[in-house]
Amino acid sequence: MKNRLLIFTAVLAVIFAAVAVTILPDSIPVHFGIDGNADRIGSKYEVFLFTGIVIAITVMSILFRRRFEKVRDGGSDEKEVSHAAGNAKIFGIVCTAVNAVMVGIEVVFICIGYTGLQQISGTEGELYCSVMVILMGILFAVLGNIMPKMKMNGLMGLRTTWSMKNDEVWARSQRMAGTVTFFGGVAVILSGIILRGYPSLVAMMILFLVMFAVMMKGSHQIYIDWEKEQK
Repeated sequence: MKNRLLIFTAVLAVIFAAVAVTILPDSIPVHFGIDGNADRIGSKYEVFLFTGIVIAITVMSILFRRRFEKVRDGGSDEKEVSHAAGNAKIFGIVCTAVNAVMVGIEVVFICIGYTGLQQISGTEGELYCSVMVILMGILFAVLGNIMPKMKMNGLMGLRTTWSMKNDEVWARSQRMAGTVTFFGGVAVILSGIILRGYPSLVAMMILFLVMFAVMMKGSHQIYIDWEKEQK
């Protein structure tokens, strides 16, 4: 069953949320301030927000994977068929990884809520931020390994004006972007471990902006180099 891991993460999200509403107090911390202390108390049912996101990603993944598979099964061009087959698999892996991260964040959210309102302190808020940052770093490290395998498509990968020029520029751009994303993910993980709470979130945002800028510049440079090679 090609979507079994993806569906498994969605089922886990539903189970965790269903169990959570039976054990959590009616009011739980749902947001933390810059000092790590809870600054908004909400309903325990807000845990289903994570479930909704995971289910939405699952449905989107299945629908778009079918889109790739239709091209694979009905395409007349051998290269197009091969690209669609590979991208269908990769898209499923990407969405499964995103779902896994969301489930991890959901578990941390539940655990912090379970400690009870009487025990909320900066420690819980810092933990929540740090775990989110570390999980996001792991996700980007995984994506960095996957990106070089993506074939040209209109849905995923580093899609810029330059990378979409031809297959060669695309392949070089994805290899460059994969390297940047992997090491950026490692840097995000380290920021979550070394920096606690909001500083780790700020560091993550800065790293994402740097990664984006480097990839855009890199894609442009790759295209310029390719053009020079053709002359």
